[in-house]
Amino acid sequence: MVGLRNWSYVASNPISINLSVRQMPLAPLERIAGLDYPISGNLVADVTVHGSQLNPTGSGSLKLLKGKAYDEPIQYLALQFQAIENTVNTTAKLQVPAGSAVAKLTYLPKTRAYQLQADVPGVTLEKLAAVEAKNLPVNGKLTATARGAGTLDNPQLTASVQIPKLDFQQTTITQIKADMNLANHHADATLSSGLAQASVQARVSANLTDDYYTTASVDTTVLPVAALLAVYVPSLPEGLQGQMELHATAKGPLKDKSRMEAHLVIPKLNAEYQSLHIANTVPIRVNYAKSVVALEPGEIRGTETSLRFRGQVPLQGTAPMTMTANGNINLRLLRLFSPDLKSSGIVNVDVRGAGSPQNPSVAGQIRLQNASIATITAPLGLSNANGILDIGNDQVRISNFTGQVGGGDISAGGTIAYRPQLQFNLALNGKSVRLRYPEGLRMVLDSSLTLTGTRDAATVNGRVLIDSLSFTSEFDLADFMGQFTGSTAPPSGESFADHVKLDVAVQSTQQLQAVSSEVSIEGQANLRVIGTGSNPVIVGRADLTSGEIFFMKQRYQLERGIINFTNPDQTTPDVNMSITTTIKQYNLTLTVVGPIEKLRTSYVSDPPLPPVDIINLIARGQTTEESTPANLGANSLIAKGIASQASSQVTKLAGLSSLQIDPLLGGENRNPSARVGIQQRVTKNFLFTFSTDVTSAQNEVVQGEYQINKRWSVSATRNETGGVAFDGKFHTVF
Repeated sequence: MVGLRNWSYVASNPISINLSVRQMPLAPLERIAGLDYPISGNLVADVTVHGSQLNPTGSGSLKLLKGKAYDEPIQYLALQFQAIENTVNTTAKLQVPAGSAVAKLTYLPKTRAYQLQADVPGVTLEKLAAVEAKNLPVNGKLTATARGAGTLDNPQLTASVQIPKLDFQQTTITQIKADMNLANHHADATLSSGLAQASVQARVSANLTDDYYTTASVDTTVLPVAALLAVYVPSLPEGLQGQMELHATAKGPLKDKSRMEAHLVIPKLNAEYQSLHIANTVPIRVNYAKSVVALEPGEIRGTETSLRFRGQVPLQGTAPMTMTANGNINLRLLRLFSPDLKSSGIVNVDVRGAGSPQNPSVAGQIRLQNASIATITAPLGLSNANGILDIGNDQVRISNFTGQVGGGDISAGGTIAYRPQLQFNLALNGKSVRLRYPEGLRMVLDSSLTLTGTRDAATVNGRVLIDSLSFTSEFDLADFMGQFTGSTAPPSGESFADHVKLDVAVQSTQQLQAVSSEVSIEGQANLRVIGTGSNPVIVGRADLTSGEIFFMKQRYQLERGIINFTNPDQTTPDVNMSITTTIKQYNLTLTVVGPIEKLRTSYVSDPPLPPVDIINLIARGQTTEESTPANLGANSLIAKGIASQASSQVTKLAGLSSLQIDPLLGGENRNPSARVGIQQRVTKNFLFTFSTDVTSAQNEVVQGEYQINKRWSVSATRNETGGVAFDGKFHTVF
């Protein structure tokens, strides 16, 4: 209840308030009050007040439950007040996951005087919701205090914020301290910190009346460049050295920025890494006066680098803008920021800016001379690039661009418009480009691709022809197949690659052949790459016409095979293959069907065997009815144990197709003992086999088999007694 005088309210009018609120959302209260703050939660309140605004009497409490402010969860927020004898005493307590705060306020309504005391004993910065949401590499603890005694018409306040040690990425900043003093309508603030034996000092002094005349300055001692770059660059080269010094001042009325003046001077800026170096030859100076930003003539020199610059940009009015930059930049200097980047070549720059800030005009030319850029993680790198980028008419035109990628030749051309929006119209052609992707494969490609569209909606179209296919020396069949299993994280939708649609045909130009110590295949491919740049997907079909696979040290002939890619959302090969092998006197046929992670296999043998016997024959070299002779003894067990632990590693190390240590491998096995068997594919068509008894150098079997074509093969074998036999094989299907 509020008393009115002449139907109007004044501060001396009587009031009487009794309020009880349970679990009321803040959102409707903010709408009623005409407020819009990013604060949410449920309010619990009990308030009893009577008297008048100038002399209230009563008490109350307010609590916020399930609260959140600026996306920061609030664990506890409580406010209590008591009004008596012209004085209102208030206490507030706040608890969030990162820390807590306590405040006490005494307020005298009649005189509008107050006394304030606030303390933040410790906030763990890495626990702040904003830091956790962006996964920022920040570690440190903040403390703060505030004290004040004055009136609302002439506030008085002193405040201090301290962070003894702040770690951000690879940089440590020490003794961060900010102090503020507010009195007599004037504010003074200072900030100081340390950075690797250097210091930073900042000062601000401002009037809080009239035109808000302000003076400010920032001064540093000589700062280490490596510590500064570490804030922005995650991985800097070890051994990077350099220095920078900065001085800046500003003064003038904040209400009239045209009367403000500011000056920035960087007397020293240099960096060195191994044989690379770069530095300014004269102090870099930037001045602001009468709404004009002026960059005085300067120059940066370094390893085969010389860049000169100057400019003037009016922020108001119609005066023209002038900016120039010309010189040469050695791309090796990029290693100052990324040690894993391999770069070389020269970029020649001659660029001029004109027009107004609202409608700038840029013209000039950038020329690449034998530029090369490659990284350890990227499957391809650019080398010997030469080309011209002409800038004008709100676009960049690429002409005469040639280079090499993966040992092949590429050429590119087209335009990139940057106004009124970013627009691409580019073409890229490649010839005999060698690509090592996916892991374990090496392909030689010809390509013709185009990129068109905007930053928010672009498309890559074209065609890629596979001229040849081969396996790398470290190819491993299990690792290769594992690349197509499992799921990947969905794209964030925020990068440019998320907005680039792919529609690229991938075809083989002829019968492809690929050979490794474990796999030999022939076939053709007719595929398409769809999806987006951040989530490419392969669809289509690959036909395998013949080949061989060594699996569990056994040689299998590939009779036919089809690999279908039908899932438009994820690359999921669906296999349908038929392979054959011979173990002892049994001719086995295995049909493998299904996706890589869920293959289904059916077995057929000649002479016929149950599936369980076929599986045992493949896995152990014997059927379930056969048993290991009793006289093998401990030597056999030891030999098999060694084989299980060592054969796969030796096979990879030596590049062998198959290595076995087994008491029953090779020979007639009349007196079984540990034997070593080695198979090696010398060429695509020639397979060499060697078997020996480890207890006797006289029990050796050597065989060479040559595949003339898909149906005919010949072999020569020298047995344990020194006899030589020649065989011819003809393969057909009835």
